[in-house]
Amino acid sequence: MLTAHFTHEDIARTHMAPSAHPMAEAVFALDLLVSSLNRCRPGRWAAHARAWAAARPFLHLELRRIRRSEERLLPVLLEAEGPARAADGQKETRRALSVLSEFQKAVVDPFWPSAHRLLLDTRKSCTHTLAHRGLAAVLESVGGTAGWSEGTLTVSGGEDREVFLDGRGVELMPSVFLSGGPRLYRWYDRTSGRRRAVLVFPVCPHGRATEALAKETRPQGGSLPQLLGRTRAAVLSQLTRPQSTSQLSAALRISVTTASEHTSVLRSTGLITTTRNGSSVRHEVTRLGELVLNPPAPPLSTWCTECAERAVRAGHGGPDGPVGREGRGGLGGREGPNSTGREAAGHALSNSQ
Repeated sequence: MLTAHFTHEDIARTHMAPSAHPMAEAVFALDLLVSSLNRCRPGRWAAHARAWAAARPFLHLELRRIRRSEERLLPVLLEAEGPARAADGQKETRRALSVLSEFQKAVVDPFWPSAHRLLLDTRKSCTHTLAHRGLAAVLESVGGTAGWSEGTLTVSGGEDREVFLDGRGVELMPSVFLSGGPRLYRWYDRTSGRRRAVLVFPVCPHGRATEALAKETRPQGGSLPQLLGRTRAAVLSQLTRPQSTSQLSAALRISVTTASEHTSVLRSTGLITTTRNGSSVRHEVTRLGELVLNPPAPPLSTWCTECAERAVRAGHGGPDGPVGREGRGGLGGREGPNSTGREAAGHALSNSQ
């Protein structure tokens, strides 16, 4: 069992973390796939992942080896430079990243836009809860194995660990593919030059978030380059995966100055956000930017019944109840007249295509 002690300084400094690189999510997706190879999980993502793995039996041993390296790989992937910094490591690490990158492109990337929307909605819900109901309400909602009492967070399962955060607080990071309870990672961040503690928690504590994922089959509107300009439209599309200015420059083969100018305009119009982490910055598309890239189709929603029932018991409504922004669940719904209480339960799993 994990026991994490929070001082007043820790509580004051706890905040939502920048979104993880898709390769970090791929680590959790790999763990989920390997742990369920012998049983059928529902949903389009699970079927796609199983088919990919079945066609590559020679990779099963490698995938299991990467899974065992999670504690070593994930902190590096959560740093601002992400895989670029990790690639400078040992030969074994580079090999693991190569296979993980292949897995990410084949199994995570086709579903990333819908996964990213779930993450954005979760961050919005948790940020609102943190501001209006406090840290305890957020920590009580991060999974059925987690509990909060008198400044102490406990997470059952795993090895016994007692953690003192030393006044630095913790960063809260939702994950679509993480199964089971929350996981706490602590390490020395080489990018920022300080110790970090990140609590990764599942979007749905009952493990049903992947059931909401869908491939993005509709092509992007051809008029977007005409609206924004070809390069700026490419920048916005590229930032569906969080990147630094230098990474963006390299990916699009434009100068750092040009990339910085375009991100400045996109940020000022609310289409992207920029988060500073030490000497680096990370850009990421906002919910508005997602809507510009992928205009919404009629929604197809999947409820986690357990989360909806818990929200009803907590007095926050349900699928047919009043819309409330302070749902206890990890996943926030979309706003609007057709929300049908998604935000109330906090766990509406939207898989709009």
